[in-house]
Amino acid sequence: MEVPTQSRTAQMWGALWTVYIIWGSTYIAIAYVIETMPPLLAMGIRFLTAGILLAILIVVKSGLKEITIPAPQIRTSVIMGAVVLGFGLGNVAVAEVHVPSGVVALIIAALPLWISIFKTISGQSPSKKAWLGVIVGFLGVALLLKPGSIQAVSGESSGTVVFFMFMVLIGNIGWALGTYLAPRFPLPKNALVFTAYEMLAGGVSLSIAGLVKGESLKDFQTASPSSWFWFWYLVIFGSMIAYSAYLWLVSHAPVALTATYAYVNPVIAVTLGALFRDERITRNYAIGGLIVIVGVVIVVLSERRSDAFKSV
Repeated sequence: MEVPTQSRTAQMWGALWTVYIIWGSTYIAIAYVIETMPPLLAMGIRFLTAGILLAILIVVKSGLKEITIPAPQIRTSVIMGAVVLGFGLGNVAVAEVHVPSGVVALIIAALPLWISIFKTISGQSPSKKAWLGVIVGFLGVALLLKPGSIQAVSGESSGTVVFFMFMVLIGNIGWALGTYLAPRFPLPKNALVFTAYEMLAGGVSLSIAGLVKGESLKDFQTASPSSWFWFWYLVIFGSMIAYSAYLWLVSHAPVALTATYAYVNPVIAVTLGALFRDERITRNYAIGGLIVIVGVVIVVLSERRSDAFKSV
């Protein structure tokens, strides 16, 4: 039976606000997790746990055959997991020891700008409006990266903060490249199956990176209740519920509306960081962040494609 328009509208806005609030809050959640947990291992175990739970749900609902996919599809999913989650989210987790969570969210928000650059390199020609957005957005990023613009949450020097912001930026470039290239390779038809494999691969790569870096599993035994609460928040809400809501939006909501999360999430992240973690918003932070969001808005509205900006 067809869902009445009013009910479908309510579902759409409910899903949209789920993505807004949960994905916007994942940055502050990561900051709370890494207060007493090793950053790389925490994110690795997060994605391993979420991937296993998601795979179990898929099997229970659709049977084992649903997650039995051809080797080329597994290979693409694994590479995406290592690049997007392992490299991209790994840099985020390590950086948030020093960089305010809201600033990290603003740098990640520049994802559509990098995707436009990759399109140009590959021979596609973004519109003049998209190029305007790219230029505006990068001006905002440059202002954020200017030494002295951001105050470290760890009390470290300005140089340390800038270094780790560049690490987030490099991770975001890798994230954008992986997102841009993924549709050109074989992918599972079921997006949740792809996500499960991606999370498992990301979890393995992050866990290995953490162990190589010297992080210890024993540190989880002494983690605070607060860190454990936010860890499970990331697993259940950040990696499963919000992504399911996003997939529903991709199938049922207008593309331009779904894509608004790309610039609403950082606003929520900045607000939460200022309210609950006393992250100081300097003048350059505020102006640079606003410029980034304006640039992203211009690019997203010109592209009108939600599949290029997904996150987990």
